[in-house]
Amino acid sequence: MEASGHALTGLLLTYPVHQACDILFCKGNVVPVGKDQLPHIEQTRTIARRFNERYAKVFPEVSGILSDAPLLPGLDGRKMSKSYGNAISLSMSAEETAKAIRKSKTDSERTITFDPEGRPGVSALLTTAAICTGRDPREIAAEIGDAGAGALKRCVTEAVNDYFAPIRERRERFAADPGYVRDVLAEGNRKANAIAEATLGEVREAMGMSY
Repeated sequence: MEASGHALTGLLLTYPVHQACDILFCKGNVVPVGKDQLPHIEQTRTIARRFNERYAKVFPEVSGILSDAPLLPGLDGRKMSKSYGNAISLSMSAEETAKAIRKSKTDSERTITFDPEGRPGVSALLTTAAICTGRDPREIAAEIGDAGAGALKRCVTEAVNDYFAPIRERRERFAADPGYVRDVLAEGNRKANAIAEATLGEVREAMGMSY
């Protein structure tokens, strides 16, 4: 509610089940997730386990796998989210990205250090640069030293735009050919529906509901 600005709805309760369906229909057993999604993976595992125990073994055990960046920080130090308005979007231009990073919150201390608890804004920017460059955020902080927040933001802007440049170029190519994108989506839906029908058939058979 705090993030979206809207009243809570039943979707808050049903979304984890919908997510479980997305995983189990194709019998996914390893799912790349962020740290905040691990409870959903646990609920999916519980649903699969209870079905298997009550009827027949249809679904595999599901595990979540975390990357080196299990939680992406937003530009304000909180979790990155469109709802918070603190995200960097692939649809942004390099200039829009630079503007968003310039507006990000830091603090009054000139020397740049990596301290997620004490300096969430500065540390979030350092983490963003580290993810995009594959470096340690403490190493980046040491390089910037007492050059201040301006130098930090320029470093982050360069790291993000360099990292996203080939991805954004590819996105533009796809955007220029919507027919191709629609064909890919339609083919993906066709394949997913076929898998889902087969899994649903197994579920019905296990529950004695094949009429």
